[in-house]
Amino acid sequence: MSDVQPAAVDEALARSVVYHALSVTFQMPTETRLGRIGAREGFPVLTAALERLDDLGGRGLLASAVAGLRALAVPSVDAIEGAFVRLFGHTARGLICACEAEYGPDTGFQQPQQLADIAGYYLAFGLHPATASDTRLDHISCECEFMGFLNRKQALLLADPDASSDGLDTLAATEEAQRTFLRDHLGRFGRAFAVRAAGADTDGYLGLFGRVLMGLVDTECARLGVAPGPLDLIVSPDT
Repeated sequence: MSDVQPAAVDEALARSVVYHALSVTFQMPTETRLGRIGAREGFPVLTAALERLDDLGGRGLLASAVAGLRALAVPSVDAIEGAFVRLFGHTARGLICACEAEYGPDTGFQQPQQLADIAGYYLAFGLHPATASDTRLDHISCECEFMGFLNRKQALLLADPDASSDGLDTLAATEEAQRTFLRDHLGRFGRAFAVRAAGADTDGYLGLFGRVLMGLVDTECARLGVAPGPLDLIVSPDT
């Protein structure tokens, strides 16, 4: 393993931690889910991961998120659930739309094409939606979970000092999938979703995670050389 590999492994793992926290947060809150991201203990792993990424090229984009997390008095599950339902509702089109295919001009073919493309990414890496899940494949939580998975896979492959040519090919494919999925999907609509969440819950728990998402997407677009999506991407008419 080269001298730079341990740092690259740490960076990929830090990204996976942040993506995981975002995936968990943008699902209906439960005490178990809050426990999974260390909410009651002040988010120690998440804040360490954000600081690591900021040091490695975040350009200060994640520093305010760290400060916000450390100052946050985490509300009760009931309070977070109330805010969650208010913002996202029980359908794809709540006050804030959390599903990518609802964004952008409606051509009549856009939604099926986007959903098929997203499903193709998941299946290419052997991932299948949970049978009983009613969460759409293009939901912000699913897309963050997928990016977290890709970064954990990258870290595992980078940590292998005896990688075969097949392993190196898999690593290259995993890194390319990060770039293209960010370009075509999460980076395309994630900033518009994030700015809406941050604006609709300015001083709240979910609004803070909207700012975390914004900082991460901007940092990731810079890292991977991807043009960030527009902040004002519209939600297509509900017709």
